[in-house]
Amino acid sequence: MKRIPQICILAALALLAASCGGNSTLDDTESAVVLTVEVELYNPEIDICGAAGVDVSIEKLNIFSNPKDPGGTLGTNNDVNLERWVITPSRSDGGTTASPEWAIDQGIFVAADGEANLENWRVYPAEFFLELPLSNLLIENGGVDPETGNRNIRQTLRLEIFGRTVSGKAVSTVPINIAFNFFCVSP
Repeated sequence: MKRIPQICILAALALLAASCGGNSTLDDTESAVVLTVEVELYNPEIDICGAAGVDVSIEKLNIFSNPKDPGGTLGTNNDVNLERWVITPSRSDGGTTASPEWAIDQGIFVAADGEANLENWRVYPAEFFLELPLSNLLIENGGVDPETGNRNIRQTLRLEIFGRTVSGKAVSTVPINIAFNFFCVSP
């Protein structure tokens, strides 16, 4: 009887030792590059009535490529072609209904260990101003968010960009949250 617990303990220790080898099967399939996004300049105040037909954009946005291993180096096989932008809104004002998710295919090249500097980059389409919850802010719909009772809606747009290295490995940017305040000033 005393042998069964000892055998179980030995088996558990052997399993633990085998799993601590430092390598993982994921290490072989992931890209060696980490992509980060920096929003350098943007206007967080969006008048959906005054900006009718004008998409939400970021004035200056930078994408940086760095080695995943801090001491590592990157070669041209780690150059990245970013292809799909996914923007996921969430409410930051206590409301629960957020604007729809938006995805768009737009190509950007980021050299290994380099950066891409973008100007006036579209991150959200103006046609979504006409959908809930933002459409509640329009004068013809009462001009008030029914969930909060406010005349504005604060949303965070979570931006993540997906692509592949030139060697074919999937990669995405570290997600970044960008805060916006949507409102409608009547003409």
